[in-house]
This record gives sequence, structure tokens and C-alpha cells, in this order.
Amino acid sequence: MDCKKVSLAKETHDGMKEQVADIAKKTLAFMTKSGIDLTPINYDEWFFVMCKAISEQHVLSQKNLMILHQKYFKDMPKLEDLEEVKEVSYNLKNIAHGSEKALDAFASNIGAHDQYIQESINAINEQDIQKMESLKEKIANLEKENNKLKKFLEENRQKLEFIESKFNEQKKEAQHDALTGLLNRRSFDKDMEQLDKIKMGYSLLILDIDNFKKINDTYGHLIGDEVLKEVGEILKTYVRKNTKAYRYGGEEFVVLLPEGNKIAAQKVGERLREVIEHKNLKLPNSGQMLQYTASFGGAEKQPNEIYKEVLHRADEALYEAKRTGKNRVVIK
Repeated sequence: MDCKKVSLAKETHDGMKEQVADIAKKTLAFMTKSGIDLTPINYDEWFFVMCKAISEQHVLSQKNLMILHQKYFKDMPKLEDLEEVKEVSYNLKNIAHGSEKALDAFASNIGAHDQYIQESINAINEQDIQKMESLKEKIANLEKENNKLKKFLEENRQKLEFIESKFNEQKKEAQHDALTGLLNRRSFDKDMEQLDKIKMGYSLLILDIDNFKKINDTYGHLIGDEVLKEVGEILKTYVRKNTKAYRYGGEEFVVLLPEGNKIAAQKVGERLREVIEHKNLKLPNSGQMLQYTASFGGAEKQPNEIYKEVLHRADEALYEAKRTGKNRVVIK
């Protein structure tokens, strides 16, 4: 089964319906048991992981699926909630069509209103009481019709505001990592491609949590997730406004310093390294404090380099930091 196509299409031929239904059922059960928020983006990610795990005949334990999520993170398709997009598109078409009809009715009513006023003036001049009463009733009915149209347009305005708010929520969710709340890899790639276009200088830091596999193996993946969340909060707190932080994948994070040189990267890396080093996570059952560290690799963009080359040099620097003792900052 092509899990990427199935995840994107959300539709299958008859021969696959039972398989897809089984994957969906297992995905929802796993997410509920693991306390993972049932958002469209989260569901798409875990459906893809579950599909791959079943296709490759992995053991479907919680621990194993968490490991597979990290393994498949970089291969996940750029998923969109296509059914929701279709529904929003349908609603917008209905609102636009209804509003157009309402505005046409308003224009027609204005013309009728002008006509009734002229007829009323004539009736007054002619002192035609019966005609004046008839026109008075017509104007009252016209006002009722206009009030209905106003109410209809107000309801449409509220619907549009709701759709806009849902769209903004989905947009934010698509750009951010669900676990840490940081910008995700898609956002990183998009931002870096933009920097390549405008040829702006910058430096990059890649940070990787030291011995993260050991933390997962010793304390479980839920504790591992808490460590990732805590690092995410540290990055949100300690990076400056013009600096961006991303969860790149697994236990790797990237910090982008627009117009920053390697000296700035070294300084920011050391500050973050020290904060992480002195941060302890309280374990829920024993009450013990878990201490962890992170290694950093950085690079400054050189003339004519594209971002993937800068990222590669930063990755090499990270490897050197790991190889020479961990809990270090190395800048290339």
C-alpha cells in the first residue's frame, strides 16, 4: 500500500476500504490512549505512521510507534485536510451566491421604494386616502423585506468570520509543530528558500538533545516528549524577536539568526546550551529530577551558498560537537 497516496487522497477503491478503515481505527485508538490531540494535522501524521508500520509489519506497541514517528517524520507527505477545504469552498460559494441575490433584491427594493414615494406624493396632492393607505402598506412590507435581507447579510458576515477564524487555525497548525508549538520543518524550508531568493545573510544553529534515545529507552517516550516540549519552551523564551526557532525533526531543532554572523551564532548557542544544561525535568512517579544536555552546530552563510549547503556545514559542526564530548557548541 502506498501510504503517502492514501494519506493525501483520503479516498480508496473498494479493495482497500477495509484496510484503510482498520488503519484509521487503530490510529484513533493509539492517539486517544497516548493523549495526543485529535487535530487534523496530528491525525494525518499518525495515520501515515500507522499505515507504514502495518505495511512494514512492525510491532504496533506505543513505544515502537513513537520511534517510528521520529523515523518517518522527514518522509511525511505535505498533508492537507482536503475534505475541510472542499467544505469551506462550498460554503464560500453559497455565501457569495446568496449575498449576490440579497444585494440584487436590495437594489430592486430601493427602486420600488423611490416609486412608492413618488406615488405617495401624487396621492397626497390628489388627496386619495385609499391610495395612500395602500402605499403605506406596501412601504411597510418593503421595510420588512429589507430587514430580512439585512439579517441574512449579517448572518453571512458572521459565517465568513467563522470560516476565516477556522482557516487561520488550520494555517497556524500547518506551520507549527503540534508537540512543541514551534515552527515546523515545512516553515523552515519555506523561510530558507525565501532567504535564498533575496540573498540575505544569516547564520544557523542546529541543536540536538544528547542521549535522547537513552532517555526514551529508560523513562519512556512520554517523558521524551516532555523533554522536547521543555526545549521548545526554552527556545520560545530565550530567542529574540528577530530570531526564529523550528523543530526540524525528532530531537533536532534549528535556530535561524537573520543577518547574524558566526560570532552571534556562538553567543546564542552558548546561552541556550547553558539554559538547557541547568534545566531539570521532574519525573512524575519517582519525583526525581532528570537532567539533560544538548549539543549545537552552527554555520554562517557564505557568498553564493544556498541554505542546504549552510545547513550541511552546521550539521557537520553538530557531529563534531557530539564526537568531542557533547554539551558543546561548534561553529563552522
